Amino acid sequence: MAGLAFGAIALGGCSLYRLNQAPIASFTATPSEGYRPVEVAFDASASIDPDGDALTYAWSFGDGGTSSDVRVAHAFESVGSYDVVLRVADPEGLQDVCTAAIDVHEVPEGYVVCRYEWTWGGEDRALDVALPWNLYQTYRGRLRIPYVDNYDYGVFVEDSLDDPTLADLADLLSEGAGEGGLAFAEFALAFVQGGIAYKADPSDVEWPLYPLETLIDGEGDCEDTAILYVSLLKARGTGCRLAFVDTDDDGSPDHVLALVAVAGSFVQRPGVTLFEVDGTQYAVAETASGAIEFGVDPWGLDVEDLIELWAF
Repeated sequence: MAGLAFGAIALGGCSLYRLNQAPIASFTATPSEGYRPVEVAFDASASIDPDGDALTYAWSFGDGGTSSDVRVAHAFESVGSYDVVLRVADPEGLQDVCTAAIDVHEVPEGYVVCRYEWTWGGEDRALDVALPWNLYQTYRGRLRIPYVDNYDYGVFVEDSLDDPTLADLADLLSEGAGEGGLAFAEFALAFVQGGIAYKADPSDVEWPLYPLETLIDGEGDCEDTAILYVSLLKARGTGCRLAFVDTDDDGSPDHVLALVAVAGSFVQRPGVTLFEVDGTQYAVAETASGAIEFGVDPWGLDVEDLIELWAF
């Protein structure tokens, strides 16, 4: 009996022994590429230890820089591809390694890099875009009659010189949206609302901007942001219209916004207003305010308030 009891105790002692497991390293890098200098935010908080032990972190950024923080920002000053290495270790010395490449590009000759920041899905977003400076100067040199009601706003969308630039930007935004169709339209709207600062023209003066001007200036009023937004949708083949509307019911247009073609199921969303134009359902996209969601009509418009429309 004593032997059996001893055996049970010994077996129970063995069952209490914990075999240490190695940690698993993981991190995100945002952005993973860009034009120099590039500041990248690294986050290793997704690294885990199966045993629940505290981890230590050792970063090597490939340019001589190091860090021991869980989250760290690091600036890459020179052009090149950098192999970033994260090594995590548990208290008993077991380790795991995770690597990723950061690519730093030279700004192309004749281009300027503009940075845009906005919020989408509760997360901060940022995008660096190289834009052609000479083309910007070409647009800047075009004369405009600075008086209200003298412009065919559709011309600013239809101009083809900046089409390749807008197509590249629209593709980047489509990738960021992660889905096609309506998700891109909503994501692009958030980009314009948050990335472009609102700046009104002087009273009784109208000076609409071409999309590239708005992008490089980083600011514009209702027609400038609406022209830019519709141009991005047009680049991806999304049905849309530019709308000159009457918001104060005096019979004269006083505001420019966008209309985006949507499927019939969109009407099921609460708080949205749809307009049927030529047999197509359109949702409002208010580009000049980041507080107004896609499909929400802040003006209480009806079809009679759509004074002038341009289709794309």
